[in-house]
Amino acid sequence: MLPRGLQACVLAAWLCAPVALTAAPPPAAPALSAAIAPQPLAAALRTFQDLTGLQGAYVADVVARAHTRGARAGLSPAEALARLLRGTGLTFEFLNARTFTVYARRRTTTPSVPPAATENSAQQIIITAARGGELLSRVPVDAFVWSADALQASGVKNIADLSALTPGVAFDFFSTVGSGVYTDLTMRGIIDRHGSATGIFFDDIALPAARINTFGRALPFYFDIKSVEVWRGPQGTLLGADTQGGAVKFVPNEPDLTQASGLAHAEWAVTARGGPSYEAGAAAGGPLIPEQLGFRLSAWYRADGGYVDRVDPFTGTVVDASSNRVSSRSARGALTWSPTESLSITPSFSYVSTRAHDSPSFFTYLSDPGAGVLDNGSLLPQPFDDTFHLASVKVSATGEAAAVTSLTAYYHRAGNLTVDDTESVKWGGWGNPLGPAFPASYANAVVTYTRLRQNLFSQELRLTPARPDSPLTWLAGLAYSNTRDTEAYHVVGQYIPVLAGPLDASNSTTTAQSQLAGYGLVERRLLRHFTLSAGLRLEYDDYDSRSLAVPVFQGTGHQTLAVPRLSLSYESGGHDVGYVSAARGYSPAGVDAALPTCFENPMPYPADTVWSYELGWKIGLFEGAARVNATVFEARWNNGPAVTGNCLVTHVPGGAASSGFELAGDATVSESRQLRAMLALSYIDARYTDTVRSGGVLIVNRGDALGTPPVVTSPWNVSAALERDLLLGERTHLAVRAADVFHSRNPGPFYTAISGSPFFAPGLGSDPSTNLVNLRATVRRDGLEIAAFLDNVFDAQPTLLKRNKGVDVSNLYYATTFRPRTLGVAAPWRF
Repeated sequence: MLPRGLQACVLAAWLCAPVALTAAPPPAAPALSAAIAPQPLAAALRTFQDLTGLQGAYVADVVARAHTRGARAGLSPAEALARLLRGTGLTFEFLNARTFTVYARRRTTTPSVPPAATENSAQQIIITAARGGELLSRVPVDAFVWSADALQASGVKNIADLSALTPGVAFDFFSTVGSGVYTDLTMRGIIDRHGSATGIFFDDIALPAARINTFGRALPFYFDIKSVEVWRGPQGTLLGADTQGGAVKFVPNEPDLTQASGLAHAEWAVTARGGPSYEAGAAAGGPLIPEQLGFRLSAWYRADGGYVDRVDPFTGTVVDASSNRVSSRSARGALTWSPTESLSITPSFSYVSTRAHDSPSFFTYLSDPGAGVLDNGSLLPQPFDDTFHLASVKVSATGEAAAVTSLTAYYHRAGNLTVDDTESVKWGGWGNPLGPAFPASYANAVVTYTRLRQNLFSQELRLTPARPDSPLTWLAGLAYSNTRDTEAYHVVGQYIPVLAGPLDASNSTTTAQSQLAGYGLVERRLLRHFTLSAGLRLEYDDYDSRSLAVPVFQGTGHQTLAVPRLSLSYESGGHDVGYVSAARGYSPAGVDAALPTCFENPMPYPADTVWSYELGWKIGLFEGAARVNATVFEARWNNGPAVTGNCLVTHVPGGAASSGFELAGDATVSESRQLRAMLALSYIDARYTDTVRSGGVLIVNRGDALGTPPVVTSPWNVSAALERDLLLGERTHLAVRAADVFHSRNPGPFYTAISGSPFFAPGLGSDPSTNLVNLRATVRRDGLEIAAFLDNVFDAQPTLLKRNKGVDVSNLYYATTFRPRTLGVAAPWRF
């Protein structure tokens, strides 16, 4: 919890802020003193600003691919902007007397998503709100949005990069399990007892996690993406299950019916003491029949060089240098047909595949990160192949009273994982004097082969008013999904001491789960500045799970859940918004798959729910030159009456709470608009709220930090950047960017430090505080960019995610660290 004094200050500031705000004055600027010739829109807008003295606050992505027919001299600023944007699919709005914004026009016939967003909220960002494209500064939700340009400028390559740069978001993995595929994505410290508490969506389609854990998370690609939206806080009312902490939404580029465009990208980088990384991608799209038929195609490949060597644990000889290399590939095709102004049909198909050659973890007793020695002593390579296919059809139609959107999707995922399970004390010890988990020879190898298959069919219908600007707006929807997961395990060992013989065990658990939900949201404007919003989701869930274990297991269950959301917001005439909200998140009941390495059978589990309360304010300063978003939150949930988990993960019972705040700011700090400062920070305090005993034994104290170290929440998270833009010539720009990311150590205390508890593990602790500095310089000319970047400037190599196999109390620890200092060059070309 925040100190009471700080809570009072935040509340007072929130209540008093509307008094100080006034509506923006109408724009007053001289008419165009000279004509603007036909040319690329970006250059024309710069000329317009020079001629009128007005300031543009828009995202480069929005205007980069557009061309204008020009504007004649003598037009007023509003008339000139309208003429410059004619035929581009864009529109404009004056934010105050000196600032205008440009964004994609939302066709009244087809609810669409404008292609704008940045890594923070100083500019007028547009997000895929449930009612269609909507200005982020006006939406009563805590969102952090990344545009394609921001992702490129920040060097984001994967979900780990994205979470590190987004305060309040954490991405971890179990360093002890294979190629780092047992992942953990959390927001605001909210965790679930049985699976993921953060949803991942691609083009509004939920990508399911595997049962009980995220198992790698077959993640969308980052190439040819319009934006990535991070929605913090429960989103269950509109987005559904497994969004207790929040959601990450990937918004792809869609076919354009009016203008052709393309993207080519190439990158090469070298990592200190590691292998090279490189990528290449191309995308193109545009109208086949203007205003009626358009397409978008993309293909991408990336290879990430490794930096951890797999060595012979007995001799130290390198067996496979830089063994943790990863290759990824994707392809997507989409076609939009709009036979009338009121109807559009968009089928699409996406393919994503990732292959990890080996584990990114190193053995702490074989390694010295400070000296650049990262050695993995596993007896076997641990590859992981993960592929998914996603096919969908989106139909949007608009009538006189309402617009309807239908989204049909089919998702298939196949994952194959090999895990070296040798280093565990549960096998009875191998006779190595270093300890019972240490093997004595290659004959001790125990290997687990894991096979995951997922199939999802989903159908959603969404109804919205044809006129979203009316005092009463609403949203209604129906959603159905059917998921079938199969997890199969096969464990083999030549000789297991505790069994006094060989091990050859297998198991397979198949769970079919269906969800049928109806949801709605109503917003009513009260007086002039206030809006009341109320939403409700009613969902029926059922599951049927079967296992081939002996004895054979079969489990079924069903439930009905109500998931409400309520908010009251205040919007000033200057486009600033304050809000207070309460929301519920949930995950449905199901079954934990049988794990033969744990010698455990499947185990049913109940639904989980969380309540979250939020107070936020989004305010613009200095005539649009700066914007600040501030949010205070508290979430509460209960982990049930009993300990749950398996040999890989433990969830202790009792209540839990997470509270804190998030602050994001963005400002232009020079009159010439050439220097920009960005700051985002969060504070999270996540703790158990009950003292719990099991069988008379103390297992957790009230006030213990939430989670099992090292997978615990970092309290303080700060991301800061400075960007300087210099004009080198009439059409050439140089942008220099420095970014710093800080994560603090969680001081605990942790339940694993309670002596006498069955979970006592004194060797486990939280990660140390970390600091990562990245530099980037980019030269831009028209649509071509050439960038040089230096990531991890100071070659920081902290020991992270240090743990042993499962809950074994052994002295063989695994850990990971940052990718060492990496120097590279990237060249995107937009045409």
